[in-house]
Amino acid sequence: MSRSILDNELQELDAHILRLGTMVDEGLKRVLEALAAGDVAKAGMVIENDALVDSLRTAIEERAIRLLTLQQPLGGRDLRYLASVLSIAGDLERTGDGAAGIAQNILRMTPLRGDPMPHVKIETASMKDASSGNTITEASIMKDMLVLGKEARRVLQGTMNAFKDRDVKAARYIWEEDDVVDVRYHMVRHDLMAMMAGAHAIPALCNDSLILQRITYLLWMAHKLERVGDHCANVCERLLFIVEGDSYVQHLPQQNKGIQPQA
Repeated sequence: MSRSILDNELQELDAHILRLGTMVDEGLKRVLEALAAGDVAKAGMVIENDALVDSLRTAIEERAIRLLTLQQPLGGRDLRYLASVLSIAGDLERTGDGAAGIAQNILRMTPLRGDPMPHVKIETASMKDASSGNTITEASIMKDMLVLGKEARRVLQGTMNAFKDRDVKAARYIWEEDDVVDVRYHMVRHDLMAMMAGAHAIPALCNDSLILQRITYLLWMAHKLERVGDHCANVCERLLFIVEGDSYVQHLPQQNKGIQPQA
């Protein structure tokens, strides 16, 4: 394979990865809209479109493996790029899986609001946060959940822009320092757990027999959004490896050394 042909193949592979990132971001945008509005039709679209994300990931992997086989690069940036593409596509696809998982939970939560079951008594549960004095309700938690989703999308978009521009400065910032998603996640998780903690649990369950199920689904959704930041950090790490080679290891955060990526 000539150099010009390889360059064209690599450019097409790059375009596929950027397209995958766009599809995943669109899925996150749609599922957050569905969550805010309780739109089951939009949630269903996210679940259906997840198959397209999976197919594009497979196509990227097949192309990368074919180039590795035909070109057999012995070192340098091309080899690092092709080896890293497999990991990057996987992290983006799992981010899309997270959006589809949130959509599935939206569908599961729909009958837990009481409308299809008029015999079930539903009252708005609330409590005071001892640390802040603020009243915690499902509505306030949902608002914070949407802010968490917005931050997750911001990190994803920043990651894809860094990949497109090969911006190692932006990639290193997201990888090492951008912990806004984690902070937002722990705030949502704290409020959800507080609603069902200690003396608050029994009155809440007496007033609303379905609240525990809804909180469980909301915890799951929050975790899926938090994982977006983790997958983006993985992509940024691979970008640093592509551009800088082995020298990027010198910048590894001490707490990240030896940590295995999570699913």
